[in-house]
Amino acid sequence: MDIHDYNLLITISVKGSHDSSLVVLSVLIAIFASYGALTLNERLYHNGLIHPYYWIVLASLTMGLGIWSMHFIGMTAYHVQAPMSYDWILTILSVIPAIVAAFIAFWFAYEQKKGPIQLIIASSVMGIGIATMHYSGMEAIVVEEGSIVYNYIGVVFSVLVALFISFIALYILINQPEKMKVRNKVVIASLLGIGVASMHYTGMMATYFDLEESMAHMNHSGHDSIEVLVISVTVSVISIVLFSIASTSFDRQLEKRLEHYDHLTNLPNRKMFDQKLEGLERSNDVGLAIVHLHALDTINYKYSYQTGDETIKVLVEQIKSAYRSNFSRRELLVYRISNKKIAVIVNELDPKYKLEIFSKDLISSCKTNMNYGLNISIGLSCKPTTTTSTNNLMEQAYAVLSANGDQLIGQYAMYTDSLHREGLTDRLVERLRLIDYDQELIVKYQPKIANHTFELSGVEVLIRWQDDELGFIPPNHFIPVAEETGAIHPITLWLIEHVCKQMNQWKEYGIDVGKVAINLSNRTLSEKAFALDVKKIIEKYNVDPHELEFEMTESSIIEDEENALNTIQALRELGVSTALDDFGTGFSSLTYLKRLPIDQVKIDKSFLEGITEDVVGQQFLRDIINLGNTLSLGVVVEGIENSEHLEVIKDTSASEIQGFYFAKPMSSEELLKWYEQYYISNLFNKV
Repeated sequence: MDIHDYNLLITISVKGSHDSSLVVLSVLIAIFASYGALTLNERLYHNGLIHPYYWIVLASLTMGLGIWSMHFIGMTAYHVQAPMSYDWILTILSVIPAIVAAFIAFWFAYEQKKGPIQLIIASSVMGIGIATMHYSGMEAIVVEEGSIVYNYIGVVFSVLVALFISFIALYILINQPEKMKVRNKVVIASLLGIGVASMHYTGMMATYFDLEESMAHMNHSGHDSIEVLVISVTVSVISIVLFSIASTSFDRQLEKRLEHYDHLTNLPNRKMFDQKLEGLERSNDVGLAIVHLHALDTINYKYSYQTGDETIKVLVEQIKSAYRSNFSRRELLVYRISNKKIAVIVNELDPKYKLEIFSKDLISSCKTNMNYGLNISIGLSCKPTTTTSTNNLMEQAYAVLSANGDQLIGQYAMYTDSLHREGLTDRLVERLRLIDYDQELIVKYQPKIANHTFELSGVEVLIRWQDDELGFIPPNHFIPVAEETGAIHPITLWLIEHVCKQMNQWKEYGIDVGKVAINLSNRTLSEKAFALDVKKIIEKYNVDPHELEFEMTESSIIEDEENALNTIQALRELGVSTALDDFGTGFSSLTYLKRLPIDQVKIDKSFLEGITEDVVGQQFLRDIINLGNTLSLGVVVEGIENSEHLEVIKDTSASEIQGFYFAKPMSSEELLKWYEQYYISNLFNKV
C-alpha cells in the first residue's frame, strides 16, 4: 500500500452548523405539541363516557410525536459536510421512548402519586426516555465514509437537562388545575417546549462527526433537507392536530349528548327545555303540559328498577304518539325534565284547546296501554299575552299538580289564578323546609363593567332554586316566601359561604373578578348576629373583606331601621362594602340618604326603558347619577341591554355598568369562559 492509500484512512472530527430558521421551527413544534398535550390532559378531569386512560394515551402520543418531530426538524437544521442518510426503521422506532416518557408523565400526574420520592423516580424514567429517543434517533443517522462520536461529558450534561425538564414538567402537570386559562397554558407549553428543545441542542453540542479527510473537504449538502423537513413537519402537524381535534371534538359531542339529553328515554332534558322556553319568550301562542308519573317508586320497589325504566319508555312512546296525533308541528317538543316529570310544549294557534285534546288522548291511551299500575296526572298552563313570561308557565303547571295532589291522578287540569295561587305558596313553604342547599340552589354571577375602560370590575351574585318536585321557581316568587318564613337567613349564610369558596377557586385560576356583590333581605339585616356570622365565614376562607359587597334596598332598611343600620355599620367595620339597590325608585330625602352608611348606589333598570328616544329621560338619568356622585358614592347603572343604552351611559359619570349587553347571569364555569373571551376581546380593542 502506498502513501496515497494511507491518506485515505486519515480521519478528522468536524462539527456542523444550524439553520436558525429551522431551529425556531423545531422549538415551535415542541411548544405546539406541549400545548396540545396539556389541552388533552384537561379532558382527564371531565366526567364523560371516555375512560381517562384514553386521554392519557392520546396526550402521550401527541407529546411523544411532537418531541420526535422536533428532534428530526432539529436534525434537518444541522448541516455537516458529509453525505448522510437515515435508517428509517430505527428512525420510526426511536419515537417509542418519547411516547413512553410522555405516558409516564401523564399517568403519574393523573394517579396523583405526588410524594417527592415518586416524583424523582418518575421524572428520572421520563428523562431517560427522552434522552433515549434523542440518541437512538442519532444512531439512525448513517454517515457515509465516517461515524458519529460523542463528547461524553456533554452527553451526561444533556441527560441531566432531560432529567431536569422532566422534573419540571411533572411538577407542573400534578399541579395543573382542571381548567387553565389560555395564556397560562401558552406560557407553560412554551417553557416545556423550549426545555425539550434545549435537551436536543445540548446533545448536539456533544456530537462530532469523524470523517475521512478526503470526504471532509468535499462539498456535501449533508442530507436531503427538503425531504426530511416535509416528512417531519407533516407527521408532527397532522398527528398533533388530528389527535387533538378528533379526540376533543368527539368527547365534546359526547358531553353535549350527556348534558342535553336524558340517557334513558333519549328525550331532551331540562336544560334543553329551559332553552326552548326562553326562545319562545316573545311568542303569544305557547302552552305547556307537565306529565307527572305516579307510583313509579312502588314499581321500582315491587318489581325492579329495570321494570320501572321500561315502563317510563312505554309512557314516552304514548306521549309521542299523542303529540303527533294532535299537533301539526313536526318538531317534537317533548322533554324529560326530572325523574317523574315529562314536559310537553305547544307552540301553535289555540294552545289551550289543543293541550286539552292532547291530555284526553294521552290519559285514555295510558289507561289502555300502561301496566304495573303506573298512573299520570297532567298540569296545564297557557301564555295569554306576550307580556307574560314563559317562566310563569312552568310555575303555573307545577301549581296545578301541587294544589290537586293525588286527586288529579288519571286526570288533567288547566291553571287558574284563583284556584292555584294559594296552593303554590303553601307548597313553597313546605318545600323550603326540606330544601337541600347544595343540590337545589343554583348560584349565578352577572359581570359588572367599569364605565369608560370596560374592564371587569365585579360580579353580582344571583340565586336560583331548582326544586326536585316543583322544578324551577323564579326568585321573585320564592324569596318573598323565604323572607316571610325566615328561611332566607340560612339561605343567605349558605350563599355567602358558597361565594367565598368560589372566590378562592378564582384566585387559584389567576382570575380577578373584582368585588363580589351579594343581595341582603330585610330579614337578614334585622339579624343582630349577622355581621358576626359574616366575619366567621370570611376568616374561615381567608377572604379579603374588601372584595365583598352587600346590596340592600331602601325598603329593607326602613322596615327595621335601627337593627338594619347597626348591621350595615358592623359590616363596614369589617371592611365589607355596602350598596343601595334600586336607587331612584325609593322615597327618601337627601338628608336621609346622606347619613346612610353605604358606599355605592345602583340605579334601577327601569330608568333605561325607552331612554334612547327620550331626551328628558336621559337628562333625568344624568341628574340621578350626578346626585350619587354628589353624595360621594359610586354609581352603578344596571339594565344595559343594547348598544343604544351603552351610548347613553358611557359618557356619564357612572362608575360601573351592568346588563345583558355584556353578559347574562352565568354559572362559575360559564363565567370562566366568558372572562377568557371578554379579556381577549377587550385587549384586542385596546390594541
